[in-house]
Amino acid sequence: VGVDLSGAMLVGADAVGKHLLIRFDDGRTMHAHLLMSGSFLVGPTATQPVWRRRLELWFDNGRLTAIDVPLLAIVAGTAEAAVVGHLGPDLCGPAQPDLMLVTANLRQSPDTPLAAALLDQRNAAGWGNVYAVELPFITGVSPNQPVGSIGNLLSLVGVGVALIRNNTSRGRRNTTGRRLQSADHWVYGKSGGSCPLCGARLADWDARTSPWDRVAVWCPVCQPSAEPGVTRDVDAVRAVRLLALHPARREVAFGAVTT
Repeated sequence: VGVDLSGAMLVGADAVGKHLLIRFDDGRTMHAHLLMSGSFLVGPTATQPVWRRRLELWFDNGRLTAIDVPLLAIVAGTAEAAVVGHLGPDLCGPAQPDLMLVTANLRQSPDTPLAAALLDQRNAAGWGNVYAVELPFITGVSPNQPVGSIGNLLSLVGVGVALIRNNTSRGRRNTTGRRLQSADHWVYGKSGGSCPLCGARLADWDARTSPWDRVAVWCPVCQPSAEPGVTRDVDAVRAVRLLALHPARREVAFGAVTT
């Protein structure tokens, strides 16, 4: 509140994982995180009530308005690492992330449930809860399976990277490849329903009971948890089959699937 950027030139904007960095020529950077509620309107004049506009910058050729953005701060450009330096490889960055590094990061805490490891932005920056639900289903592993007891984890990482990079370029978090929005996820958002593959009743955690404080959905038949001390392998054949309609099938991920 009270920050005045009048006269500053916006020289660049970047995303690092779920963080936004908007840079100005006076050496300052605006750091923002949208969480689940925020958005930026670029170009036209905002029509939302004033109390929802946390930031409004006027330019000669348009406006930039932060709407319902919960986290917003100004930092020195030289201090950007203080807000994003803890993040793992950026899954949606300009360069393809190192799949081996992401896999190694996920394995650093071997007792962590798979879904919780995928959500930890220190391991890899970008996956959210849609992927923490859908990736385990696509690869036939329980989201509750300790990540250290998952065989061929590199395959899952390859699928996940291909999905998120492809979806980011297309603008939708689609994990099935089907065109209807009502069918763009396998099990995410379908608590209490039936498994689309075997017909079994889906199991679920709600955000209050989940060990990682997020909604989880899985099929106890297709994605059984292995007994303690037993490794459960990623089902690469299942992943290839479930993504047959998704454009990600043509991308680099499936080189990892057969590794």
